[in-house]
Amino acid sequence: MFARPKRNYPIMKPFVAIKPLVAALACSLFASFGASAGGVNILPPSSLPYGLSYEEWSAKWWQWSLSQATNKIEYGGSAGLCEGPASEVRFLAGGPYPAASVRRITVSDKVALFFPVLTVWVDNSGCPAFTTLSADQLLAQAEGMWGSVTETSCTIDGELVAGMEDPTNSIYLVQSPPFSYTTAPKHNVLAGAYGESCIGGDTTIYPALSDGIFLMLAPLKPGKHTIHLVGIVGPATAPYVDVDVTYDITVLRL
Repeated sequence: MFARPKRNYPIMKPFVAIKPLVAALACSLFASFGASAGGVNILPPSSLPYGLSYEEWSAKWWQWSLSQATNKIEYGGSAGLCEGPASEVRFLAGGPYPAASVRRITVSDKVALFFPVLTVWVDNSGCPAFTTLSADQLLAQAEGMWGSVTETSCTIDGELVAGMEDPTNSIYLVQSPPFSYTTAPKHNVLAGAYGESCIGGDTTIYPALSDGIFLMLAPLKPGKHTIHLVGIVGPATAPYVDVDVTYDITVLRL
């Protein structure tokens, strides 16, 4: 799930990059497990699951999410980073788009899932004009936004995941490094989902940063699984963002 404030919410204004952020990424499988819920293993934030930190994975998730087109939203997409075990990581889409509150996907029992319970991002993009804030200034905005998060929870197969009752002090709260992303050639989400109609397709934006609560699930056992995600930004009676999404997941044995 993710949040971007309305233009009258005083923490947000973004910018177009001249070149994309380039990172050399290692590809290795981290085999030890952290917490569990409903018999599902959660790889710990202190680890390097599949060769990347949670912070790096969160940047990759945002790059994937912000590159989508509104007429062809993927509920679950490939990380597409490198060969070997890391190539089996799949991302689950956030909210408020796509709008469906129940999403159904099918994956293999070799696939790990990385997704946000709730995450916010900031950059300099905006209409009618972009801003020119530094990465540090954008990070301060992201931190300010996250201070307005009042509720986060994740239930997996009926069991509540511990450790996110206090969103500002959760062990799963991570800040991304600065990253770039490129909008879809047509029907890009900045224009279609966030109302920034002046931003065209194939636009590369840098720097962007995010705060958020993320989870990396080890491959699920074959069968049916359910993930329920809740996130609220602002007062519960009049939230800026109110996300309530369920994933029904069918896992096939390979």
